[in-house]
Amino acid sequence: MELLENWHRSLRRTKSERTTESYIRHLKNFLKELELEGDEEILNLSGKHIFRYTDSSELSPSSLLANLSALKHFFKFLLRREFIPRDRFTEIEQAIEEVREELNSKKTPRYPRALSKEEVDRILEAVRGKRYEKIYSLFLHSGIRLGEFEKINRDNFYLDKSGILWIRLEPHMTKRNKGRLTPILGFDKEDTYLVTEKMMKWLEDYDSNFKARRGVLQVYTDRLSKRLGIEFSIHSFRHTYITNLVNSGFPVEVVKEFAGHSNVKTTIETYYKFSQRRAEELVRGFLEG
Repeated sequence: MELLENWHRSLRRTKSERTTESYIRHLKNFLKELELEGDEEILNLSGKHIFRYTDSSELSPSSLLANLSALKHFFKFLLRREFIPRDRFTEIEQAIEEVREELNSKKTPRYPRALSKEEVDRILEAVRGKRYEKIYSLFLHSGIRLGEFEKINRDNFYLDKSGILWIRLEPHMTKRNKGRLTPILGFDKEDTYLVTEKMMKWLEDYDSNFKARRGVLQVYTDRLSKRLGIEFSIHSFRHTYITNLVNSGFPVEVVKEFAGHSNVKTTIETYYKFSQRRAEELVRGFLEG
């Protein structure tokens, strides 16, 4: 199928190898389930096919949600290449979102996994002296999203009087279109100042040290993850940063602002319930106080 081949080429340019393989597999499963063959049948798909697929599928809610993410990406690809009209895409998108809402209510919550200090050390050691050391350090110590990373430059950084380095994110740079300030922080006070010293030096030549294409960065990270035997992605650094804030005792409303969450509920349900270590430290502190 020509449409599938074109999408496959597009995925290889923009997604990691793992994501590309996963998306292609999901789409093929979808087409096989509905017994669809050929580009013409694909172009005639509508919202009812989404409902028919999910109603007949024996996959778990989590697997179905993964399939739907791939399907949405595929249909958005068709829309942007003008293979399908806008109203057709809107109908399919609405069907996907309705099914997602229903499945999310059934899905068992899966909390993000923060990297341990040992895992972080192994990852950074593997990229020591390379541009990826600087890039990974930035993600790890700022918690910014990949989409935000693509939009920032040297002018977005500033050092305050206390020696803390901050990133000023303008509204158009963020996921929720809301500006924020986020500090460069290490695992503790000493680590923070060491990281800040390195970061200030690297910022002198921002483009050489930090500029990287999304696809290239994701593919490299995916391959490094497999080579080291550590399950991680670029987003893992963000989870680690936020979890460190929680474990360090930052109030939830502060963590929410640094992370750029849309509401405090996201911060509490995702990270505060997840922090068993913080809970144990609070109990010990109570007994010792």
